[in-house]
Amino acid sequence: MTTAREWPTRGQASRAPVARPVWKAEVDWQDRALCRGANADLFFSPTHLEKREERATREAQAKAVCARCPVRQQCLEFALAVREPHGIWGGLNETERKRLWRKQAG
Repeated sequence: MTTAREWPTRGQASRAPVARPVWKAEVDWQDRALCRGANADLFFSPTHLEKREERATREAQAKAVCARCPVRQQCLEFALAVREPHGIWGGLNETERKRLWRKQAG
């Protein structure tokens, strides 16, 4: 990847331009992902306000798919590398990935 992106803070997200990362990572693992062709609504928040219970149920269903996926680790590594701010990737939601990224960063 040639452009690194920090996790935006709440104030930054509304005013900072979003840099589209350019990566050189292999992404052919995506062809083997169990989520490929699945309902994206499981993996990404809806455009309307989602109740806590609805989110927990949706995320649990998405994570169940990830738990069986043969490319879960590659998916998570990719999401961490590009600082993916949305959705379930590699079995982790946005908050979990952010926490893991900060832990790895030191």
